[in-house]
Amino acid sequence: MNARDENIRNEVNDALTAAGVDVRNLAIESVDGRLIVKGTVPSADERERLARFLKSPPDGANTVVCDVELLPVYPSDTSNGRGRSPITGTSADSAHESRHQLDRS
Repeated sequence: MNARDENIRNEVNDALTAAGVDVRNLAIESVDGRLIVKGTVPSADERERLARFLKSPPDGANTVVCDVELLPVYPSDTSNGRGRSPITGTSADSAHESRHQLDRS
């Protein structure tokens, strides 16, 4: 990656973070002035902020490709932050213990 593309990528990453967009699950790349953003964000509000930002990309980004999906992050319901599965409703630890209780061999 050349210095110009690296600067574009860093500028986009910093600006999105400052705008309150969770960039942890985003791949932000710049190749010869082509800005590519792929991945997921946890809320529709963040996806809207991302879209607003990309309407006027930083100088040097002449093309923008955005493939960002919405993937909600479910809140944790435990004090240790491990939470429960949105599918089964059980934590990983309790599911593991349940299997042991059923294994009577």
